[in-house]
Amino acid sequence: MIRRIDQRHEDSRDRARVAAELSEEARLLTETTLPLTIPATKPPAAETPVGDRAHGNGNGNGNGNSHRNGKRNGQAGSLPGRSAAERALAALDTALAAQPDSVPLLLERATQLGSMGRYAASRADLEHALLLDPDNVTVRSALGIVLLRKGLWSCAVPHLRKVVEIESWSPTAWFYLGEALNHVDELDAALAAYVRAAEIDPLHAKALYGQGVVLDRLRRPDDAAALYRRSREVAAR
Repeated sequence: MIRRIDQRHEDSRDRARVAAELSEEARLLTETTLPLTIPATKPPAAETPVGDRAHGNGNGNGNGNSHRNGKRNGQAGSLPGRSAAERALAALDTALAAQPDSVPLLLERATQLGSMGRYAASRADLEHALLLDPDNVTVRSALGIVLLRKGLWSCAVPHLRKVVEIESWSPTAWFYLGEALNHVDELDAALAAYVRAAEIDPLHAKALYGQGVVLDRLRRPDDAAALYRRSREVAAR
C-alpha cells in the first residue's frame, strides 16, 4: 500500500519516492487489467461446446462417442490434461480454418490468445480483422490494448486516438490513451486524456493516479500530491 503523503513535512526525496511508487503501481494496473472493450459474447461459429464434443465424430450429434473417436483419430483436443484455454483455442482454430476471414472469430481468438499471454499472435489476428473491417471500433480498441501490453506505446497511440474519437463517452478508452501518451512523453496530451477519463467517471482511481504521475513529471508536485490523495480516497471506497 502507498503511504499517506504529509505535505507539511515531506521533502523532495520523499516526494520523488512516492511518485516512483505510484508510477510503478499505475504500470502494474495497466498490465493486469483486461480491456473492457472486448465483447464477452461469442460469435455463433464458436458456440459449439469446447472440449470433447468440439472434436466429436463429425456428425454434430454429440452422442458421447467423441472422446473415443478423437483418441483413435489422434485429435489433440480430446487428450486428457489439456487446459480449458487450450481446448477453447483449438476449437477457434478449427472454426477459423473453415472461415478464415470471419472478423468475430478472429476477435474471439485474439481475446483467447491475449488471455493466455500470447500477445504477438493476438496482435496478428487483430490486425487481420482490422484489414477486413477498418471501422470496427471493438477490434481497434483490442489492438490498442494488446500493443500496450507488448510495450509498443507509439504503435498503440493512433489506434487509441481513433477509439476515443468514436467512443468519446468511454473513460476506459481515455485512460488507456493517457497511458500510451504518458509513455511516449506527450505529457500535456496524456494529462488531458486522464482528466477526461476522470470527468466521465469521477471514481476512476487509475485515471487519478495517472494525473498525479504526469503532474509530477511536469514538476507540479503540489498538484500531484492532491491527485494522489484523491486517488487513494476513491480506491478506498
